[in-house]
Amino acid sequence: MYFKLVLVTCVLAFCAVVLSAYARLADAGLGCANWPACYEENALKERLPPQAHAARSGAARGHDSWQWKLHGQLVQLLGFLAVAVCAMAWKQRRQLRQSPLLPSLLLGLMVFLAAFGVWAFGHLPRPVTVSVHLVGGMVMLILLTWIMLRQMTPVGVVDANTAQKLRSLWWLAIALLMAQIMQGGWASSNFAALACTDFPLCQGALLPPMDFSFGLNDSGRPLSPEKLTAIHWMHRAGALLTIAFLVWLSFRVMAAKGLRNLGKSMLWLVLLEALLGVANVLLGLPLLVAALHNAVAMLLLIALVVLGFRLQREKAR
Repeated sequence: MYFKLVLVTCVLAFCAVVLSAYARLADAGLGCANWPACYEENALKERLPPQAHAARSGAARGHDSWQWKLHGQLVQLLGFLAVAVCAMAWKQRRQLRQSPLLPSLLLGLMVFLAAFGVWAFGHLPRPVTVSVHLVGGMVMLILLTWIMLRQMTPVGVVDANTAQKLRSLWWLAIALLMAQIMQGGWASSNFAALACTDFPLCQGALLPPMDFSFGLNDSGRPLSPEKLTAIHWMHRAGALLTIAFLVWLSFRVMAAKGLRNLGKSMLWLVLLEALLGVANVLLGLPLLVAALHNAVAMLLLIALVVLGFRLQREKAR
């Protein structure tokens, strides 16, 4: 019963994170009739100071759309399930023979994200709010995936020496991927996705004119093209570094006995994520492709969590 509850919660958490990205992208104007003019109009509206946003109604910000309504219902259901998971973990801690620490952290995270969302609406600019919720969503997925894996029957055996060598690489992979996902959220929330519409160059140059002096005090003012280009270019540069490292790590994982299938899955997810990123640029940021780009990134994060669990299990043997 506990495993099924955690599994359902994990699936719903993944759906909530992906739907959040989809709603945010649709709210930005992706897929609207007068594309890309609506994207630029929304960019100017969303750069208003947080106080101005608070004065506007939720409907004015587009938060009455079916995407946001469905997302709100999913989050509410997810909150109830997090309470159930935590309560059952404490109640059955002797039968489960596991500490209820992770379920407690999960519930605490859900409470924090809910409180932060209410407070940040009228106090923080959109990019900061999006970034915090994005990090919270990733941590929530990591916690739920780890809790679920602890309830599953162990499969395969990884050589202890191999596991030890891969463990430090795994930490770097998690850090790179999470940083890259955050960069993507920062670029999206700042409406910098169309700053470069060509590939592999950006505005016809390897190093286009850029301004890296962006700060939170820019809230309420349109960002210059150079600042938007800098945000977009940083996401691209980070993508190249992350993809190169994850491809190399995938081959290392495939070479390890007992991890071949997991390594293959990681490799395919990395390649698919790279193709979706390029497609976003060349096709003019289609809503479906942009949403899939977010979804595959979360699947890749889950795959890395599975890898980390397998390597950690060998350490505990």
